[in-house]
Amino acid sequence: MPRQQRGVALVMALVMLLILTILGITAMNTSSLEEKMSGNVQESTRSFQAAESGVNSALKDTGALDPNASTTKNYSYAGQKSGSATVITSFTQYTPPRRSEDPSQIYSSSNLQSAHFKMESTGTTITGAETVIEQGIDQVVTKSD
Repeated sequence: MPRQQRGVALVMALVMLLILTILGITAMNTSSLEEKMSGNVQESTRSFQAAESGVNSALKDTGALDPNASTTKNYSYAGQKSGSATVITSFTQYTPPRRSEDPSQIYSSSNLQSAHFKMESTGTTITGAETVIEQGIDQVVTKSD
């Protein structure tokens, strides 16, 4: 009986080693995929933040809201190391100013109007990730004759 069991331990050890090798390779592939996915999410977030920063930067610039012309502004952040944004602002229409319950915020519709603008900001990272944000802006202006 002991002679019939010779070599079985070696075969079982090799089978166990094969199973552990397959599990190790699978774990490495899974962690590599998860690393790529987290990098993609990080780049997507950076491009979104660049697009948002582009909208904020454009609102701080004078002349960004021009009812007579469409404007395009380019911004880079951290010397192009973290990303850039291109913001296109275009006029859409005039409407009467909106009413408010607060008496200090009531605008006269006889001499004022709201100018509506559409801002489209495209944020891009150095790896090529891109996010486009559309923002509506309205500004109370005096009526022109």
